[in-house]
Amino acid sequence: MQRLLVLCISLMLLASWSCTQDGEEITVVATEEVIFVSGEKIRVVGRLITNQALQATDHGFQLSESESFSNPTIISLGEKDGPGRFIGETDGLAISRNYFVRAFVNVDGVELFGQTIATETLSPSIDSFSPLLSGPGEELTIIGRNFTADTRVFFGDVEATILDMDFESRLTVRIPEFGGKVLTPLIVLSQNERLESTQSFEYQTGKYTLLAQFPDAERIYDNIYFQDQNSFYFGLGSLKSGASLTSFRRFDPQTGILSSMDFPGETRKGGFSAGGYIGGGADVAQASFKYKRDFWKLNGNAFERLADIPTESFHSLAFEANGQLFYAGGGNDPRAIHKYDPRTNAWSTSSVSPIEFESNMTTFTYQNKAYFMDSLNLIWEYEPVSDSWSKFTEMPSSVGTAFGIAQVIGDKVYIGLFSRSTVLRELDMKTKTWKTKNPIPGLAASLNAGAFVYQDQLYLLRTPEKTVPGAPMEFYRFEPDGF
Repeated sequence: MQRLLVLCISLMLLASWSCTQDGEEITVVATEEVIFVSGEKIRVVGRLITNQALQATDHGFQLSESESFSNPTIISLGEKDGPGRFIGETDGLAISRNYFVRAFVNVDGVELFGQTIATETLSPSIDSFSPLLSGPGEELTIIGRNFTADTRVFFGDVEATILDMDFESRLTVRIPEFGGKVLTPLIVLSQNERLESTQSFEYQTGKYTLLAQFPDAERIYDNIYFQDQNSFYFGLGSLKSGASLTSFRRFDPQTGILSSMDFPGETRKGGFSAGGYIGGGADVAQASFKYKRDFWKLNGNAFERLADIPTESFHSLAFEANGQLFYAGGGNDPRAIHKYDPRTNAWSTSSVSPIEFESNMTTFTYQNKAYFMDSLNLIWEYEPVSDSWSKFTEMPSSVGTAFGIAQVIGDKVYIGLFSRSTVLRELDMKTKTWKTKNPIPGLAASLNAGAFVYQDQLYLLRTPEKTVPGAPMEFYRFEPDGF
């Protein structure tokens, strides 16, 4: 509209000049348009229209909160030679305030003014921020509008460091230290106007406590681990030296006591275990590869031998559901699932699965259903009663899928610590949403030698890879919501 007005004035002047006598001088100043306004900045276009050569000693704009332009802010652009368009800009204005602006030209001591344009500075606002969940020291981006030069950002009561501000609409900040609340309001102050995001920022949680370090000689590999009631067991497999392990270590989380427990069967590597059941694997005491088919169950303080497993099994995936033991893959048929019924002490075979079971696949059980995560991050659900399969969900991003752990606490599953990774993620089985937890301390080049759950806390046994010299095996307690 303002451009149209200036165009009309110009046409009228041109028509007027065509009717005047030669030599009549006409000079007009037009305030053409406010082309940009934000919370504290304004950019204006003016135009000098004349039919003569002239030298202006100054030109620019006046800006005022009063239409009478009392005590105006002067946007001086200096000298101007001849007619033409000019643009002026200023900042430091107050947000959400009415202003009046007009162009001026000073010629031979005479100040000419253009028409007055009314405008209003804008209010700052927050549109979004990302990531929604992260930890102290990481960067976070806030997208909004009309942020002012004095902008400050707070996570609750803790102020963040602003690293960069682009175009008054994009803030990059360093997430400050934890202030005591996992869900924390994100607050932006611009010229003391308080803005709060509609969604709270969530601090990444997960507290690790180192409970024990084992002597370097006790680093174990290819071992079996399982949980029976409130005790944790890990053993068999081999030591770093290559010597075979013939027994188990038992840890009581109530007392913190670690003790030894003999195993009546032969040593092995690559065996399976779940819910106190042990089976499969291969002989590690001989140079030849000899499968083991003996099958055992821990009853109290003694192992009881049960019916041998029906197939050769090496690095099978085992799980317990509805009081029955299952092992999947690990033999000649990578799609087979075998079931043991303790009531009959007998084995049976389920239908062929849609996926191939691999030794490095992550598996867990939830509400008597089994779940398997494949190399494409897909999690498959297996319902043993109906012997049926379906795709359950997908892990949103990957730092690997091999040799990880998956442990269930309530309706949450903690999945991760894959090969050469310290990342652990939380999957909500009700909502199928994911959260990243704090990374585990220690060496990334570590393997999972045991994972257990007790009183809503996760216990993790980590052993350094064989190529890592002089590092001990470590035992951690993980509190999912701790900080």
